[in-house]
This record gives sequence, structure tokens and C-alpha cells, in this order.
Amino acid sequence: MKKVFILLFAIVLTTGLTLGQDVMPAAKTGSKSLNFTFGGLGTFGVAPTGPLGGIGVSYFLNSDAAVRAGLQLGIASTSTPASASPGTDGSTSSLTFGVAADYLMYMNAGRVRPYMGGGLLFQTQTSDVKPVLNGTGTQDEVKGGTPTTFGLRGIMGAEFFVYSELSFSAEYQLNLVSITSTSDLTHSNPSSTQKGGSATNILGFGGGGVTLHIYF
Repeated sequence: MKKVFILLFAIVLTTGLTLGQDVMPAAKTGSKSLNFTFGGLGTFGVAPTGPLGGIGVSYFLNSDAAVRAGLQLGIASTSTPASASPGTDGSTSSLTFGVAADYLMYMNAGRVRPYMGGGLLFQTQTSDVKPVLNGTGTQDEVKGGTPTTFGLRGIMGAEFFVYSELSFSAEYQLNLVSITSTSDLTHSNPSSTQKGGSATNILGFGGGGVTLHIYF
């Protein structure tokens, strides 16, 4: 899939360059764009509109400034059969949800548009684990122990317009501050609760990503 995207990107870019150099970006007051981000250059924490991948939308306040919002949603579940009989199968399920909002300022109105800005992010994750039970007894179900993160980040990037309504951007993000709290971990057998903790990170390298923008 990654090779297909790289090939498609190369074809679109080459075609855009061939058809002409005088592309007028569609970014102006009231313009909107759908943003599709592809990861692979790093990890950006939650960054729904950035490197981890996801879908977002931008709205231009004017030709030099835009607000951007994005969403990430991940659902996973697995089952593990017991290897002995009698036995109880195990299972694992998780749900990850993230949102982010950014403010971006563009340096010029040309075909290549460097930009910088800042953004807020939120991510939460829940999980439910039932270990495999080989033999008799009551299965222990484990819930919680998963993180919730709030963060503030700095953003730098550049957007290149292939056509007036189609562009690609490369972006790097810097973690300014992030606060992560972990929920309590609970066991059903025997019934017990382990208190969660919290952590604060100030400054740190973020990650990079490539985004396809479609303007309308």
C-alpha cells in the first residue's frame, strides 16, 4: 500500500509540473480543504491531522491564516483460543479516540507555501483484556490502565500546490507540553484496583508526515 501511494504521488506531482508552473492556489478567505494524512515519517502523538494518519478539514480565515481540525479513531479486537480442554478463550479489545485543533499562519501566497502555527490535542484509549484460562476456574477480566493525553504542540511545514485545488504538504511538529494520566487498573478475579498515575512532558521532538489536501 505504501509503494502504491508513493507511485501515485510521483505521477500526480510529475503531471502537475508538466502542465504548467503558474498554478494559483485556491486558498483564500472562506476556502475549505479536506486533509488526508499518511504516516511513516515519525509519530506525532495523537495528531489527528498529522503524521499518525487520519482525516481532517481546514478553513481559511483569509489567504494567510487557517484553522484546522482532525479526527482519529481506532478499534481493535482479538481472540485467543484456550489450548487445553476444559479451558476458557481469551480476548483483547481496545478503542482509541483522538481529536486536534490547530491554527496555521502561511508565509506567502505562492505555489509553495511555508507555514507555522500551534495546536491542541486530546487522545484517550480504553481496553478490556480477558486472559486465556487453561483449566477450571474463573477468568480474570482486566480493564483500565490506559492513558488519556492533553497536549500543546508547535507546527512547521510547507504546502506545494500541484493544481489549484490539489496540494501536498510536509509537516514537522514539536511537543511543547503534554500531560498524560492513566486510569485505574481493575481485576475481576480476585476483585482489586491498582491506582493509575500521571506524567508531564515539556519540550520534545515530535514527528513528520505527508498530507494530501483537496480544496473546495
